[in-house]
Amino acid sequence: MESQTIRHMIEDDCANKGIPIPNINSKALSKVIEYCNKHVMAKTVDVSSGSTGVAASDTMAPAALAGDLKIWDAEFINVDPDTHFDLIKIIASL
Repeated sequence: MESQTIRHMIEDDCANKGIPIPNINSKALSKVIEYCNKHVMAKTVDVSSGSTGVAASDTMAPAALAGDLKIWDAEFINVDPDTHFDLIKIIASL
């Protein structure tokens, strides 16, 4: 649901038989899903209280969580050039 294109396909009930994403390999698509999942979890943080419903992060301030996410993002993108290219293709298609 992080991709507006896919979100609209799901909301318009066009995804019953799958969502075609041509010429995308599973390794790159797995990375995109991993990225979206991580960022969705980060969005669940209530900025005013720092609460996520996830026990481990209940003790962390929102600024610390944002800092951790930046570090995670920097490590996440540390991939080989072929994977970078595949990730760009996915982003462009979504």
